[in-house]
Amino acid sequence: MALAERPAALRLHARPALVVAGALGAGVVLESHLSLGMVVWSLVVAAAALIPVAVAIASRRRIVTPLPLARAVAGCAAVVAVGAVRMAAWEAPTPTDIDWLARAAAADTVVGSLDVTLRGYVVEQPVRVASGVRVRIAVEWVAHAAGAGAASGMVETTLAQPRYGDDPPPSYPELELGDRVELEGRLRAPPGRRNPADFDYAAYLARLGVGATLRITDEAGVRVLGPAHSALTALVADVQSHTRRAVRTHVRGEETRAVLLALLIADRSGVDPETRDAFARTGLAHLLAVSGLHIVLVGLVLYQLLRPSLVRLGLGWRAVEIARAGVTLAILAIYGLVTGGSPSVVRAVVMAGAMVAARTLQRPADALNGLGLAAAILLAWRPTALVDIGFQLSFAAVGALVLLSPVVMGVLPDAVATRRWARAGAGMLVASLCATLGTAPVLMYHFGQVPVGGLILNVPGIPVANVALGAGLGMAATAGPAPWVADAFAAVAELAMQALLAINDAGVRWLDWSILHGYVTRPTTIVGMVAALLALAAWRAPSTRWRLLAACAGCIAAGPWAGVAAGESAPRMEAVFLDVGQGDAAVLTLPGDRHVLVDVGPRDARWDAGARTVVPHLRRQGIHRLDAVVITHPHADHFGGLEAVLLATRVRRVLVNGQPADHPMYHRALRTADSLGVPVHQAGAGDTIDLGPSVRARFLSPRSPPPAWDDPNDGSLVLRVQYGSTSILLTGDAESSAEWDLVERYGPALRSDVVKVGHHGSRTSSTEAFVDRAAARAGWAVVSVARRNRYGLPDEEPLARWAGAGARVALTSSAGAVWLRSDGSGVRRVAWTE
Repeated sequence: MALAERPAALRLHARPALVVAGALGAGVVLESHLSLGMVVWSLVVAAAALIPVAVAIASRRRIVTPLPLARAVAGCAAVVAVGAVRMAAWEAPTPTDIDWLARAAAADTVVGSLDVTLRGYVVEQPVRVASGVRVRIAVEWVAHAAGAGAASGMVETTLAQPRYGDDPPPSYPELELGDRVELEGRLRAPPGRRNPADFDYAAYLARLGVGATLRITDEAGVRVLGPAHSALTALVADVQSHTRRAVRTHVRGEETRAVLLALLIADRSGVDPETRDAFARTGLAHLLAVSGLHIVLVGLVLYQLLRPSLVRLGLGWRAVEIARAGVTLAILAIYGLVTGGSPSVVRAVVMAGAMVAARTLQRPADALNGLGLAAAILLAWRPTALVDIGFQLSFAAVGALVLLSPVVMGVLPDAVATRRWARAGAGMLVASLCATLGTAPVLMYHFGQVPVGGLILNVPGIPVANVALGAGLGMAATAGPAPWVADAFAAVAELAMQALLAINDAGVRWLDWSILHGYVTRPTTIVGMVAALLALAAWRAPSTRWRLLAACAGCIAAGPWAGVAAGESAPRMEAVFLDVGQGDAAVLTLPGDRHVLVDVGPRDARWDAGARTVVPHLRRQGIHRLDAVVITHPHADHFGGLEAVLLATRVRRVLVNGQPADHPMYHRALRTADSLGVPVHQAGAGDTIDLGPSVRARFLSPRSPPPAWDDPNDGSLVLRVQYGSTSILLTGDAESSAEWDLVERYGPALRSDVVKVGHHGSRTSSTEAFVDRAAARAGWAVVSVARRNRYGLPDEEPLARWAGAGARVALTSSAGAVWLRSDGSGVRRVAWTE
């Protein structure tokens, strides 16, 4: 899309759509935080409408009147209130909404789900995931034990595959977009965050209007009642199916097929997770998402090509312009639906449509106003899009391109600016630079990293992706009527995809060092970064530039002081017991920026707690070095994530209990430690860990030589960490024999403010004598256990024993991660979910 040579960035009165979008966004934010409801905001709209009337009456006899200002203020206030009303309406479920059933099921802490039969239709193309097939259903009718009737809302449905056992997997029918279906399964409320660094899937679904999940484990629970009832839905489904068939038929490589489908119709279900992560690390992830590049190629190229064809039909100039604008907009709208209608696609379609319409009407096109129009439409349609990462990245990238590109291009030397190819190459590099700068605050807030290597890789990557996209579209258009032409297009597309994958691989290999790591979550720092970008955009206006730079410096300087005022710099000890399912993982943060990880959670063919839970938590908390990783004993639910932690974090040492283990994953992790130069030491009773002068960390068990216990759990390393007058006792899976030994040797010295309950709350641990010695009145007993596990843990008996001793019992199965903080004199719980 052509960019204005010198946009007047701060002349908002010339861009009404941008002002409206900003006001709508402000209303969405206000209602999200204040929750005043539709009635209150409707009154604000009415009050805003009365302001100009009141000002006009009060100043009717004056020569100079503030009426224009009053109209502007009242208009902005009214639009803000409209945005808030739209947000309140979005968050208010109807009486028939399926959300009510899901919430009622979640209120039952024992079952947490409800058996239902529902009817509806498929609203998005099914996607294959590790657990089965995921499909979104718009609900029309539901039946359950308490009754049946009409229903509304959407359900995220999983056609599950068995995780364990040798039974053959269910053979579910193939579902297509628009299919009317009847489903039987278990209805639940969407799962929220289980750990501070987890992706909040429930909030993500809520932003899409999905308030419930349905899990189906039997193929008999899926019945197709009929095809799509809407002609438009049927058309979209047919285009998607045709594209998939064309790719399967004409493209040979499996990896190139998957990436090409992502490029053509935003179907990334076949792209390997490692490939997605590699594209994210190189800054080329946007090439796997349908965005403005696709719309430019599909829409604007079509718009240009239609003119000569329509002229040959003998149509007049106005008829030609209207016809090609109408055809282009129709094709863009259908393509947007085919690719899923993501915020980036809607933004690109609206901006392209605005530019085409302006050209047809012979009006000047303003990119910023088009951007504002797209934002306003998205917020009016789905107000929660404002907090969608795709929305933020897309609008930040395009806004930066529009505002910053003319400034940067204006400083190019004449030798570059006057040569066509040099200017084109510099333009691509400048566009990549501006997009990277614009999206940096969003990336650092959500992901804690900015792939700077993308500045270079986008220069060859974008043209290659455009070639692949163009050839892929040609292949899809000719598949069927002219298969030999489709083969030719497919060969070009596959060659281009292989080149794109090679560029990405080269970026991973040679530019991985260029990734900037670090989360930025303080609002003042984010505002300061945005002010710096606006200062760059206003570089030609010195007074505005210096004001913005001053604001930037003030915001960034205020950040640390705000942290000091909030007590963030005070010395303290923190223990975060992560929810890693059926396993253990606890992160200890100590004064002096010392960190210890005790156990690393489980790992199997589908889940690696180290990579999926522990490492993201360490990165989110800015922990780049671990003084020690303690593996209490060599059971897979305690050491499974060790390799991922070693590869992602600098580890000073690994401490083990020395028990022999024949698990290949354990030996592989130890070999990884050896290859990285991380020493592995055997620890036992009496050994200590040097964690600074204010902290005492001592192992209490096992003795050396260890007693001849039959159960290897009893050989678990037991670690007690003391800071000030508070202490934490971590017991691994120590069972009754080890607990009796601890009671005999330490007695009342075991008493601790926080105790990690042994063996996930099993009755084989937490003996009466041990609980009596270890539990502190008003202390904490933390049980690390999965919400659903085949062992039936935790047992009620040990939980009642800890509670009876005066401890407050916290279970990761119900609360997610348990975060406790000590100032040296007391321990309190941190509400990380707020």
